[in-house]
This record gives sequence, C-alpha cells and structure tokens, in this order.
Amino acid sequence: MKSLRARLFISFTALLLAALLMFGVIVWLVAREAMTNDVDDFLRSKAMLLGRVVTPMRNRIEPWIEQELQVQERHFMLQVFAADGSMAGKSSNLAHAIPLSDEARRSEHPAGNAVIETLHADGRAYRVATHPRRDLWGDPVVLYAQALMPLDAVQARERRLLAWLVSGGVAMLAAGAVAAWSLSRQWLRSVSHLEEAARGLSTSELGKRRLFVPSDDAELSALANSFNHLLDRLEAAHTTQQRFTADASHELRTPLTVLRGEIEVALRKPRAAEEYREVLVSNKEEIERLSRLTENMLALAHVDVGDAITQRELVNVSELCSGVAARLQNLATERQITLHHEDTTTEPLSVNGDRIALERVMTNLVENAVRYSPGGENVTVRVSKSPPWIEIQVIDTGGGIAPEHLPHLFERFYRVDKARSRSHGGSGLGLSIVKALVEAHDGSVGVTSQIGHGSTFTVRLPAA
Repeated sequence: MKSLRARLFISFTALLLAALLMFGVIVWLVAREAMTNDVDDFLRSKAMLLGRVVTPMRNRIEPWIEQELQVQERHFMLQVFAADGSMAGKSSNLAHAIPLSDEARRSEHPAGNAVIETLHADGRAYRVATHPRRDLWGDPVVLYAQALMPLDAVQARERRLLAWLVSGGVAMLAAGAVAAWSLSRQWLRSVSHLEEAARGLSTSELGKRRLFVPSDDAELSALANSFNHLLDRLEAAHTTQQRFTADASHELRTPLTVLRGEIEVALRKPRAAEEYREVLVSNKEEIERLSRLTENMLALAHVDVGDAITQRELVNVSELCSGVAARLQNLATERQITLHHEDTTTEPLSVNGDRIALERVMTNLVENAVRYSPGGENVTVRVSKSPPWIEIQVIDTGGGIAPEHLPHLFERFYRVDKARSRSHGGSGLGLSIVKALVEAHDGSVGVTSQIGHGSTFTVRLPAA
C-alpha cells in the first residue's frame, strides 16, 4: 500500500512527464516545420538572386558569384541550366550535377517565382529551389537558376533540436521530481504533526488538548478544525457518558442498598407476620423503582442507537391524549387533582409516528404534572393545530419551577428537588426520554413556568 507522499510524487511526476512530452512534440513539430520553411525561403531567395546575376550569354557560375552569395559559408550549392535544360554551370562545391526535373521545366511558372522540390542523386536527398528566369512577363524561359541544399544538413539540425529537447526534458523531469518529493514532504509535514498530535491524545486529555491549526495552509487548517470540532463533540459525549454512568450507578445503588438494609434488619431476629409484610411492601416499592429506572435506561439506550421509533403510522393525537388522560384519571383522583383533556378544534389532528413512543411521551408529561402538583390543583391536556405543527400542551396550576432549573430539565438524571422526586419514585430520566422521543419524530419540546402559577410543557409535532 503506497503512502500519500508516494502517490502525490508519482502523480505529479506522471503529470509533469505527460506535459513535457506534449510540449516537446508540439515544439518539435513546429520547429521542424519552421526550419523546413526557413530552408525553402533561403533557397528560393538564393535561386532568384542567382537568376538575376547570370545571363543567357554568360550563364556560368563565376567565383565572385559564389563569394557574393556565400555559398561556402552557408553550405549550399548552385546550378544553372540553359533554356533547353542542358547543364550550363554549377558551383565548385557540387561534385556532380543534378538533372533538371520535369517539375522545374514547367513553363506555367511566372517570372519571379521558384519551384521547391526534393530530389535524389548520388544516394543523397536534396532540397532544390528552381527559378525559371524570363526577361518579361509571359516570355519564354531563358535559363533555370537553382539553389540546393543536402537534406542531411537539415536533418542534422533537426537531430540537434531533438537532442536539446530530450536532454532539456529529462533535466526538467528530474528537477520536477526532486521538487515534487521535497514539496510533498513539506506539504505533509503538517499532516504528520496532526497525526502525531492525534495519536498522543488520550481520553483524559480530551478537554485539555486540541490539534494544532496551521495558519499558512487553508486545507490543513480546515482539516484540523474539523478534527477539533469532532474532539469537542467526543468530549461532550464522553462527559455525558461519564455523568450518565455515575448517575445510573448512584440510582441503582440506592434502592439496592435500601433493599439489602431492610432485609438484613428483618433477618436479625424473629418478627411478627405484620412486620415481615411491611418489609415486603417496602421491598416491592424499591423493586418497582428499579424496574422503572431499568425501563427508562433501556428506552434511552434505544434512543441513542436510533431505535426509538420502531414503526410509523397515522396517529390521531386527540384520541391518544384522551386515552392517556383516562388511564391516569385514578392517579389524579387519588392525589385530588382535576385532570381533563380538551381540543381546540373539531378537525382530526394526526401525525406520522410510533404510537407507543408518543403514548410514553404523553404519559411521562401528564404523570409528572399530576405527581408534582399539590392537591386541589388542575392539570389540562390541550391539543391544538398551529400549521405546520400540532401542539400538545400539558398545563398545571402547581407551584411552578424556578428559572435556574428550566435550562436543565431535559438533562438525564436532573431533578429539581431530589428528595421530593425520590419520594415519588422519580429518577430524573422521564423528561430526557420525552425530549429524545419527540426529536426522533422531528418535533420539539419546551417548557415555560412561573413560581406560584404552574408550568406548561409544549410538544410540537409535524402534522400529517
């Protein structure tokens, strides 16, 4: 498995190689065409100049003509043919004359132009420019002036260009590879620092240490910030888990301690049947408290893993709230609480949700209102529609909740009055379960309260 640095190096080098190859091919083709055009233009100009300095009467190539046209210096040759195509003269550096081609003999070439062609002679290829000289436009050709250059000289230039391109490309590729390796090392140095810092983090340091955020690299800064946000969430989750574990241990230990103490006291000496009955009744209450705590903890566990809603169906909220109020009517009567349910509209109010989960939400809210309201007070379950929501309000006229407790009411194991809650069998999980189940239905829950005037819990669910 290749490292990120190796993959970056290979990718960059491959891209650089492809770019150099493409650039080299383009330069080679353009330069080759340019050199060919330059040779053709050079030979054409020399042929036309030769046609001007020789005459039909003196169509020999004198030494001064070679010197004037720089034949030796520029490494090209000259030929002159008479009008009938017979050889009239050639430069001293041309060993054997090259016959005049049919292409060059064509009389349709106007005066002042030249024919460019490639001819082969003596095992060599020549680039030849032929200028058919005429005294006047449309007159017959009086002589043919030629300038020619061996193609091996042109090919030598092309080979030199190719050698320069290849050597330059190899040097640039090597330099680019070294730069890629060095830059990748520099780029990934911050990643290495992040990796070392992340490896050095332990659970105990979640709240103390964060990853270094480089200021000169936007991408790595974004990555480090994302990791730090993740660490913040992990810290919050870890803190919540620790608090939950500690609170759960405490809540479980208390009834178990009571059970063990009462049983030990009862077994110290023989007692009457009525005393044993009182111990069993007390044990039953503690066991019920343990059962409720266990059920609530299991419910929260299902919420945490995303199993809060097992199925969705069309639920009539008015019927559900009416059923919950009827089921808790005996508890309200026992505590001398007036409990009633009301609908603000005759329109059927329904939501898509899990009926059992919604019943648990309403049972927890109504039961809390009934249990923690003084005798003689009222508890109202009101259902209304506020598009696109359906609102369920549980309103009591009890003593209310102090403002400092309101932000924490839906936290796990939070109790306003711990002694009073324990006497009612509460564990501080009911409202956290309500919040989790309501949010699982894409809704929200809130509370308003005023000391001496009661409290109102409001559940909002999206209407079907």
